[in-house]
Amino acid sequence: MSRSIVFVKGSPSIASRSAVVTDALASEVRRAGILPVVWSLTDFDPSDVFFGHTEAPAIVRFLEAVKGAAALVLSTPVYKAAYTGALKAIVDLIPPDALVGRPILGIATARLAAHTAEVDRAFGGLVGFFKARPVNTLVVLDSDVQVAGGVGRLLGGSEERVRQTASALLGALSDAPPIAPNP
Repeated sequence: MSRSIVFVKGSPSIASRSAVVTDALASEVRRAGILPVVWSLTDFDPSDVFFGHTEAPAIVRFLEAVKGAAALVLSTPVYKAAYTGALKAIVDLIPPDALVGRPILGIATARLAAHTAEVDRAFGGLVGFFKARPVNTLVVLDSDVQVAGGVGRLLGGSEERVRQTASALLGALSDAPPIAPNP
């Protein structure tokens, strides 16, 4: 069985700063020989997510991917000092026992460094609920991500921070419990 990491982009904008950071981290994972499986809000019918239609085809595929993944990465811009409500709605579809013992990494982009502690607490609550293993939250300031013409670029030391976070995530995989095969 190939190992994969599921990434969920929780920004309503396709060309968002958080998507740039997520794509950079997914590239690092791919270089390490692990398959990144990337989902975004646009992959779901909003009414299926909002009403919890877990039998909808996209949601079924998503939940199967999460259950078979070695880790989960949740990415979001900071809204009201936490992750987006749309990301939370998608996470609410994941069964409580789907991620026990597996690493979860939170990625956020924020205007203010002061948001770091709040975002870390918000992601920490999700990790605790799922009885998962935390990987330190990566918060990148908006000023360290440039997006122009639909193309994004990491600035300053953010590229190195993404590499370090990818390394920590990959290291956490070696300590994760084995993945049960899908029936």
